[in-house]
Amino acid sequence: MKEPTEMKTQQYQRMIELSDLARQRYLDAGGDPRRSADERYMTDEEKKEYFELGRQVFGVEIRDGEVYCQGRSWKLAASSEK
Repeated sequence: MKEPTEMKTQQYQRMIELSDLARQRYLDAGGDPRRSADERYMTDEEKKEYFELGRQVFGVEIRDGEVYCQGRSWKLAASSEK
């Protein structure tokens, strides 16, 4: 396993900051401290940034309805939205 670059380390740290922010909002809203916060405690912009950072840090790529990650690929499930 290769060591992460400085950029990847910074991106990962930003993901942790966003997670911590969501956790604090969850707790401030009266959430159970033994449970984790979910995406409802992030703004749309924070969610977008978080998932983009995750794709960059962990090497996930989405092309033509398929996900590519760590030498593997699979098709995305068809959306049930109409």
